[in-house]
Order: sequence, then C-alpha cells, then structure tokens
Amino acid sequence: MKRIFKSSVSILLTLILAFSVVIIPSAETAEIVDGKCTCGEEPEIYVAALGSATLYLNAGAEDEKVIFRPETSAYIELIAKLIGPLFSLVLTKDYDAFADKLIPAVNGVFGALANDEEGNSTPEVTTKEELPTDPTHGLEGNYYFGYDFRADPLVTADKFNEYVNHVLELTGHDQVRLRASSMGGVVTMSYLYKYGTEKVKSVILQCCPIQGTAVAGDLFNGRIMITEDSVYRYAQTALPSLLDGVTAKFVLGLVDVVYKSGFLGSVLDMVQPILDNCAPRVFDELLVPVFKSNCGIWSFVPDEYYESAKEFMLGENPNAVLEARIDEYHYNVQSKAGEILNGVLDSGVPVMIVAGTAIQRTPLVPTWQNDSDGTVDTKYASVGGTIAELGTTLGENYVQAVDDGHNHISPDNRIDASTCVLPDNTWFVTPMLHSTTHDGHGELYRWFFDNDDTGVNVFSNPDYPQFLENDIAGQKLVPQK
Repeated sequence: MKRIFKSSVSILLTLILAFSVVIIPSAETAEIVDGKCTCGEEPEIYVAALGSATLYLNAGAEDEKVIFRPETSAYIELIAKLIGPLFSLVLTKDYDAFADKLIPAVNGVFGALANDEEGNSTPEVTTKEELPTDPTHGLEGNYYFGYDFRADPLVTADKFNEYVNHVLELTGHDQVRLRASSMGGVVTMSYLYKYGTEKVKSVILQCCPIQGTAVAGDLFNGRIMITEDSVYRYAQTALPSLLDGVTAKFVLGLVDVVYKSGFLGSVLDMVQPILDNCAPRVFDELLVPVFKSNCGIWSFVPDEYYESAKEFMLGENPNAVLEARIDEYHYNVQSKAGEILNGVLDSGVPVMIVAGTAIQRTPLVPTWQNDSDGTVDTKYASVGGTIAELGTTLGENYVQAVDDGHNHISPDNRIDASTCVLPDNTWFVTPMLHSTTHDGHGELYRWFFDNDDTGVNVFSNPDYPQFLENDIAGQKLVPQK
C-alpha cells in the first residue's frame, strides 16, 4: 500500500534516507558470507607520505628518543647551540670555526637517521607500527600505512603486501583501493612492480615523486642555491595554503614589504658567504654520511641526475649491495613508471594521477624555476607532462606535442598533458601546495572511487576536467577557465 506524504520536508528526508541506504553501504551493517563482506565498498588504504611513521632510537629503553620527526625540544636545543657560534661568525668571519660547531650540533639531531653501509636500518632505530584490528571500513574510514622512509622501497613494498593481505582478511574483501600521497607513491609503485594488481581495485597517486624531484637531484649532486626571488615567491605561493585568509593576508603583506624594501636581499647577502664557505664541509661531513645509504631518499633522484649523484654521494668504491638496491628501484621502477602504469590500466584497474602546480619549488636549489607543488616538480608528479617554468607560458604559437584527438593544453597555456604517460588519467590542480588537501579534493577522490568500475578519466565528468582550479577559501576544486 502506497503512503502519500503531504509534507515536502518528509518526502525529502525519506528520499535522502533511502538514497543513503542504497548508495552508501557500511561495513557496520554488512554481513560476512562465506568469509566475504557483502557491503560492496572495498576498503581504502592510505599510503602515507614521508614521516608517516615515527622513528625511535632505543625504543622501549629508558633512553628512548624520537629521532624523526624530532621533538620541538630538539630544535630549541639546536638553535641554542648555534646562537653563540653565529654571533662569533659575524665578528670573526671564521667559517671553519662555525662549521666545527654546526656539523656536530646538527648531527646530534639527525645523525641517527643514517643506515648501515648496505642500506639497512641500524638495530637501535625502529618504528612502532602495528597492524590494524578494526574491520570497519567504507566511505568515512580508511586504513593508514606508515613506514620507515629511509628503507629500501622494495623492502617496504614487501611489508605493504603483508599489510594489504591483513586488511583483506580483516575486512572480508578480495581487493583494496589505494590512495597514495607524496612518498606513498614510491611505495605504491614498488608494490605494483613486485605484486601487480590482483588485489587492487583502483589507484590514486597524489603529488607523488613518481619520477623523482629536482631538489633531491640537486642536493645529491652537492648543488645549493638560494635566491631572493625564489624565497619571496615561495612565500607568496605557499602561504595561502598554510594559513587562514586573514593571517595569510597579513603575513603576505609583511613579506611583500620585506622583499621590496631590500631587507630580504640583505639577509641573503649575509647567508650566501656561509653557504659558499660551509657547504663543502656540511656535505662531506654531514649530509653524505647520513643520507648516502638512505635508499628511500635515493628514490627521489630523477633519472637525469642519478648517475652523477652516485659519483658524488657514493664515491669511487661504492658498496656493491647498496648500489644494487638503489639501482633496482631506479631502473626497474622509476625509469619504467610508464610501463608499470600502463600495465595497471591494461589490467582493468583505473588510475588517477593528481599533480599540483603553480607553487614555487623549495627555494634551495638551482632548479628553483621549475613549476611544482612546492616540493615535487609538476613534470615528475605528472609523469612526463610538458610544463612551462613558473610565471611563464608555453608560448603563443605552441602546438600540442601529441595529437591524440583530445585537447590536453591547459586554459592558461602553461601545461601540455599530451606528453604524460597517462594523458587521459592525469589531473592538474592549480595552485596546489604539496599534498595539502581539503574537502574539495575529498569529493574528487570520492567521485573517482564511486565510479572506478566504469574506467573514469579526465573526460568523464565536466565537473572534474583535466585542469582544475583550487578554490582554497571555498574548499572546492572547479574547472580552470
């Protein structure tokens, strides 16, 4: 018997309730039949960024210490140790004496991050990551995979495979959805290389250094550069994503005054001689010893920097085991990213690559003019996109590089996505600070996961075309015009 509702409010509430019951099943109401969950919503695993797992020195002992990320007290102590030497440096210009204080002080905070010569963690440095125990999953919940960022990504992939198997057994599903952020993309690509897509429903790679990042390439070649323009532009492009509207406006105004008054330039004029005189020792005595056997950071070095980086970081007689480990990731995962990703698509698993743009990259290296999300260069995160330098365009007469029957040129004429390895599956968000998201990103990812049975791409939904504008204040992603 049909029941007629005279109240439009009652009708609306009833429709909303009915829609939520039909479209949004929950593991809380699902049944397990023959060991399988009937909710229809595969569990999502968030493969987190660098620093996702806390690293401990002597975990469980009386002298247990967090070494990454260091506690605030460690930074305060470091600053306190360097104030005196800095004043002395101003007076004496004795850069060696300053380096004598700087290097051991910084090493006291970060030195324990060094792996052994073969790229393995030393026994006294560990994490406390545990496998999840809650089977609840669905639209509002996902599983979080953290890891030691220093480890060989291919070893981390083995641990991730165990994690995936555990989640599947816990939830009663056959597949998981993967959403990776930043270095999580390195782990995900390593997993796909070693274990394929049998247990994977769909994949999102957000702001990931799939082909590396130039800051790692430059630093692993001993190159540092800080310019007035790069520091100013970093503040101008990054701060709106880090601060609320009123605070950002005030701080940006202050930065503008500092830049235009010449004060910033004066400060950098004082900093540059310190870099010029101390950098060689800092590399030789601190950065190289700590990071040369850090397989995880090696995964960030782009191909065009890689062999020269090995010469600089490893020297003439590199450890053979370490070299083989970093070579395997570089030449079989990073260098074959296109092959791996196309293989994922060919297996029927949808892929979404999201690259951030229009943020000044880290103002620390010669490649500071590369367009980026502030950390990962847009060309590397998009796996092959043709990107104009920040603040420029591709040119008035630019013609799309690959004619595939679709337009892949951004409305602002700054990006040609036709050269991406997955041109139909790569989205660009302008501006987007590295892995800094809001509800608008969540709606994009939810749409993708809700439709991952249909092979969605950049042409599937007019609300989510290839080029998106980031409305930070409104917490929305809208089509770029």
